Amino acid sequence: MLIDTMEREFIRSGKAKDIYRRSDGCIVFVFTDRVTAFDGVKKGEYPHKGEICCRLSCFWFEKLENEGIKTHFRECIPPNELVAEEVSIIPVEVIARNYLYGSLWRRYKRGEIDLGGFLHGDGSEAEPLTSTYVEFTTKFESTDRPIAEEEILSRAWMNREEIEHIKEETLKIGSIMSSYLLQKGLILADYKLEYGRSREEGREGEIILADEVGTPDVCRFWDSEAYNSRGEVVSLDKDVFREAKGELPEVYREVYRRILGHQ
Repeated sequence: MLIDTMEREFIRSGKAKDIYRRSDGCIVFVFTDRVTAFDGVKKGEYPHKGEICCRLSCFWFEKLENEGIKTHFRECIPPNELVAEEVSIIPVEVIARNYLYGSLWRRYKRGEIDLGGFLHGDGSEAEPLTSTYVEFTTKFESTDRPIAEEEILSRAWMNREEIEHIKEETLKIGSIMSSYLLQKGLILADYKLEYGRSREEGREGEIILADEVGTPDVCRFWDSEAYNSRGEVVSLDKDVFREAKGELPEVYREVYRRILGHQ
């Protein structure tokens, strides 16, 4: 087993991860067993949840790197630590949606959003969209909210070219993940990503994928057989905790088993 003997200093605790800076300048994400929902209002803790999310995230970072996606990933230190390049995080989260579900569906029903050509049905909950709908939300506000591209530009967080680059990368990532997941009996209903600017010499300022990716904390995974045969949404993600409709440890272990092929 790989053991990290480098000195490290504590930076901060997030909702589900503790973050340290190593003596070589790398960042260490320690995936904890904590889980939160509704901007931290609902909280819980489940054994092995952190290890599952860490191993899944490491798997996806390595797979995406092999597919040409640039990321902050450096190495995985089992059972629950991910070592990464320290980046300057862009203060928005990117959410890509393949189905009309969750907050997107609620906003649509309230008439707060025009989905135009993204709908081919009657706007029913959980219907597939005609193409992936990519949007941005705030990251460092007390309550996350959708943010228009015009506001991102006005705050100088990104320019137009960078916004388009992130959207393109997000779609590529979704395509890579969906193709793999369908072979495992999983639908990628939506997914959340974060990006940062590299500080590394030679690619300083370059926007790369950061934080975590492909875990049931930041993705909606649905059982494909249930959806395709019965139109039923069987959640295999954090929705079981949000909506109290299942046992999180069992669900996360099932996702882990399907994606990585072992217990």
